[in-house]
Amino acid sequence: MRIIKKYKNRKLYDTSIKKFITLSDIANFVKNGEAVKVIDNLGNDITQEIFLKARIKGRVFGSLKKEMVEKLIQGFIKIFKGNTDDFIEILLDLVNQGVLPADIAKELGNAVIRHFNEFEDNMKKDIIELIKSTGFVPKEEYDKLKKEYELLKKKCEGQSG
Repeated sequence: MRIIKKYKNRKLYDTSIKKFITLSDIANFVKNGEAVKVIDNLGNDITQEIFLKARIKGRVFGSLKKEMVEKLIQGFIKIFKGNTDDFIEILLDLVNQGVLPADIAKELGNAVIRHFNEFEDNMKKDIIELIKSTGFVPKEEYDKLKKEYELLKKKCEGQSG
């Protein structure tokens, strides 16, 4: 299996041939039936993300006009602000104009939304952990603890009386 490392600076390094490569190279490896795994600088498997980028780059961006690229970028910005509807609308617009094949638009939309949701979920978990580390607890947990306290208080009052 060919292992490719993606560095923070977005460069791709093929550990088999010990040199930097491009998305086109990865697309060619896959076309030739080679098994490829791509990992990021933290060791996470990002193979599917890179395959998608390689497919899109090979099939789409060569034919995109500057304003279409800008529109797509605006779509990405909107999705990171939480507006997936506008992002999907932009993808559909690109499909309707014949700029983006429908299967690529679907893959791109699903991949971006999935990664955004994972990012959002991780961010929520991190915020909750940060809040917990300060001694605060979520309302549900507070309510549960309060009920337990009230029950214990009643038991103690009943035993002392």
